[in-house]
Amino acid sequence: MNVLSLFVVLFFSMGARDVHAEVWHATETWNSYWENDYQKWVNNNLKTNVFKGGDGLLSGIPTDCADALYDIRIQYAYEHSLPFVINAPEELRSKMKLFGNNTSMFDSITNEKSRVRAFIDYVNDEEGTATIFNDTFPVAIKEINSGIVYIVEWSLLGKQEKHSYMLKGFDADHELLYYASDAPRKVRKLQVDIKYPRFSFGEAPFGFRRWKHPEHLLMQEKDIPAEDGYSREQYDLLAKVGKKQVLKEIRRRLQN
Repeated sequence: MNVLSLFVVLFFSMGARDVHAEVWHATETWNSYWENDYQKWVNNNLKTNVFKGGDGLLSGIPTDCADALYDIRIQYAYEHSLPFVINAPEELRSKMKLFGNNTSMFDSITNEKSRVRAFIDYVNDEEGTATIFNDTFPVAIKEINSGIVYIVEWSLLGKQEKHSYMLKGFDADHELLYYASDAPRKVRKLQVDIKYPRFSFGEAPFGFRRWKHPEHLLMQEKDIPAEDGYSREQYDLLAKVGKKQVLKEIRRRLQN
């Protein structure tokens, strides 16, 4: 057997994955089925100690508020063989538009779980509440449920502050449950707010948002199909009732 033939045999016996080790290999594609399943998964499985206890994928990972939202989405995508793709971090934008689980940046880590955790740490270092707008889109009020991201901004001593939550779902009284980590970044249990978070949203692009699918990242936000949940309804409502009343009106509509 000549050298070339030997190389071909070795290549196919190892598989392309060993030559270009994705963080994980996605065999599924995001669609309405998987979004509904993600909603059920968050509602049924997400616990406040997801970063604090046990030996799960996210256990022991330090987070701030945005980190936690990215990480939970990554966990679901990884465990269900779905892609996780976001806009490329600033340091990579000269080389690529999108960044996700197919990156070879972590080839040197042979253990898959360790490779995923390294990927998570990198995302946490590079992304945050200032970038999450680019990776999500505003949803219709009827779409506000488990897994939806809620982002707010407020002024503190003349400085603009941002905070992000994930909706766990509804409690027994049909009140929204908001889960959140906080700053500074550390290993912590998720905090829980019920009915209303600490701050309301006062303008776009804040408010209730859903993670973009890979194809959404390559289009203008306004072109995301309504059947995927895209709507500016919450901002129309905000303009009508004002910042102090918008969450109360959204709650009323959801409870009806």
